[in-house]
Amino acid sequence: MSLKLARLCARTAALCIALTSGISYAQTTTFTLEEALQRAGVESPQISISEAEIDIAEGNERQAGIGPNPEVSLEVENVAGSGAFSGLRSNETTLMLTQPIELGGKRGARVRAAEARSIVAEFDAQIAQADLALLVRQRYTDAVTAKEQMELARDVLERSTELYRIANELVIAGREPPLRAIRAQAALGNAETNLAIAEADYLNARLALAELWGASSPPETIETLWLNPDNVTVAQDITDSLTMRRANAELLAAEAAVERERRSAVPDLNIGAGIRRFEESNDTAFTVGASMAIPLRNRNQGSIAAASAEARATEGRMLLMRLQLQREYSTLLNRVDALQQRVETIESLVLPLAEEALDLARTGYRYGKFNLIDVLDAAATRDDARNTLISAREDLAKSTASLVRLTQTQRGNPS
Repeated sequence: MSLKLARLCARTAALCIALTSGISYAQTTTFTLEEALQRAGVESPQISISEAEIDIAEGNERQAGIGPNPEVSLEVENVAGSGAFSGLRSNETTLMLTQPIELGGKRGARVRAAEARSIVAEFDAQIAQADLALLVRQRYTDAVTAKEQMELARDVLERSTELYRIANELVIAGREPPLRAIRAQAALGNAETNLAIAEADYLNARLALAELWGASSPPETIETLWLNPDNVTVAQDITDSLTMRRANAELLAAEAAVERERRSAVPDLNIGAGIRRFEESNDTAFTVGASMAIPLRNRNQGSIAAASAEARATEGRMLLMRLQLQREYSTLLNRVDALQQRVETIESLVLPLAEEALDLARTGYRYGKFNLIDVLDAAATRDDARNTLISAREDLAKSTASLVRLTQTQRGNPS
């Protein structure tokens, strides 16, 4: 595949990851992850930066295809001399037009090198957009976590209010000492404080999410969606990932730079033609000429050696990157599997048992079978289980988002 065609394929691939501009957004009560990705993909300042960097590369590519300008010169000889050459009587005026001609395929090599850099720039834009999508998923997960923590805090407050009411009734009936009511009141006050903190955290998380598309006001509320391997698409390996594609494009650009420097060693040919006027006889004559540098000392050998070394270094970096990405992929895959099992265990076993124990303790407390301490201990166990589940879901969601980013692929081969 030619570099020009590859560049067009890469541009098409960029459209797959950059969401289409001009989308209108309906004001909804519940904000979804898909809406967050769309808004960030259209309105984030990162998109403008990526587009500008592509324009820079394309401008350099256009400039690389432009040949040298012709030169015009005017030369007057035999002016203001002595004797027969005094004044302007014997002067000779030559008007010359010279055109440098690039030899050795310089222009083609220069264009191919610029095209290769354009491909790298477009992959850089795709990677920047993929990184932005990862950040959106991470901050959305932060907001979901904060929302779940807030809902837990509300449940705890509701339960603490009910326990305080029951404790007061039992104290009045003489079935509990006053200390129990004091402890229930302290638990109620702590629950109220925790809810206020959780509500503030939820607001801050939504503000951080909205910041990604430059909004000053956060979404009113967000959909509770935990990312996991069941609701996202994860590639099977990293060989076709954006990062590896970009590394391959970088290697092609380095190799094209070597060819450009080798071609630059060939001297250019300067061909000129003009007209000469003899003032003394009022005659005219045509002149032609050609010149070329003799490559005795400067054969661009230093630049060729530097470009060749850069190509070797780029190839080495690509090999190291492949090994690093493979290790990161295996690590993330194992972590996601372990976290998914952890979430399933908490959901199916730990939390149901903790909730059952709390229900039994609360029921028994109403009928005097258990004291307040038993209920508070059961409640603490259930709350710890819910907190553990929220934390496990958060870890799974963020690890899944990282796995999606690591293995993200696009169509279009830069080779």
